[in-house]
Amino acid sequence: MDPSRNSPDSRIPGLIGLGLMAAVGLGFALGHRLQPRAESPEPLPVAAPASIFQTPPKLVVYQEGPAIPQVWLDTFSSGPGYPKIDLRVLTRNPDGSWPTDGDAYLLKARSFPELGKSLGWADLSGKVPTDGINAVYRGQSFDPAGARSRPWRISPWFFMRKVAPGTNPKVAMAAPVRWVSEAGALFPQDTDLLAALWIKGQNRSVNFGGENARTSAKQQVEAALAGRLASEEECWNGLKNGQVNFSYLPSWRLVLDPQTGGGLIRWAVLSNGTLVDFEVMGVREDSAKKETAFRFLEFLLAPSQQAALLGATGFFPVHSKPGMEWAGSTLAMPGGLWFDRSEFILWPYPQPVAAVVPPAVTETNLPAESGGESKPQ
Repeated sequence: MDPSRNSPDSRIPGLIGLGLMAAVGLGFALGHRLQPRAESPEPLPVAAPASIFQTPPKLVVYQEGPAIPQVWLDTFSSGPGYPKIDLRVLTRNPDGSWPTDGDAYLLKARSFPELGKSLGWADLSGKVPTDGINAVYRGQSFDPAGARSRPWRISPWFFMRKVAPGTNPKVAMAAPVRWVSEAGALFPQDTDLLAALWIKGQNRSVNFGGENARTSAKQQVEAALAGRLASEEECWNGLKNGQVNFSYLPSWRLVLDPQTGGGLIRWAVLSNGTLVDFEVMGVREDSAKKETAFRFLEFLLAPSQQAALLGATGFFPVHSKPGMEWAGSTLAMPGGLWFDRSEFILWPYPQPVAAVVPPAVTETNLPAESGGESKPQ
């Protein structure tokens, strides 16, 4: 055996060879890892699956007065692509402001200009037609241009009196001469409305006389009825349970509940007529669902809904013909000319903005510098 084969010097070349092989392998691996690669396209975004818990889109509608029947709301929403209706009661917020997150508003005419201070109304011209609406009602659009609201139902306001069994209907329907001094009377806490009634009871027009006449009437009402004002609901409940004998309320309450108080509540109408209150419709200008809101208002003005309006909500339809406002009602309405003598309650009365029309230019009033000769007037 050759002793030189196991000496340290004899193993050096072998170790060097193994080191070189390891270095080559490591270099190859690093080179492969660090070499530039072709850019791969970004993966397309994958849409998240629709959650079964997502709520469908809704059209937010605020309303004053008795609610629209649910069957109407369901009928509108059943159309392809039409949203559900989120019907909310229109009341002031705790800080006194009005809610401004609605898409459509169905509100009293007297609330329309007030709410318009907080939100912009969309122009309904060409969007919500007035075809078939009584011409008198069509003229009551409650904004100077008559373009941002549409009347869709109306309600006369009557004296309502609790009568004893067997009372002659003619006596029960007789107009009270001194309504303020009626025993057991309670009146709705709406002094603007009652001031208009005060003027009407004196056989004067509600919509004339200026601010001084209205302020005076309101002061007289507030003084005369001090301690005798309550919410409309309290007045109605008092009539029903017998604690109130006399009040002044809109017709829709008795239309919807004709047997209230055992059928012993009767209407009483001033000889010179009564007041008619309008509910109007408007659309918020910056609503994201404005076009759908237009279609909803158009739906409410359709003949089928208007024909059923009195029986469903107690309000009169605006599509009715003069003298036929309560056609189809099973409840006897007061006779006479009370409706013809009624006045629309626009209080405070909106002041139309008169357009300034420049005078026509003729040869007699052309300015001298334009070549014409100015003539003395």
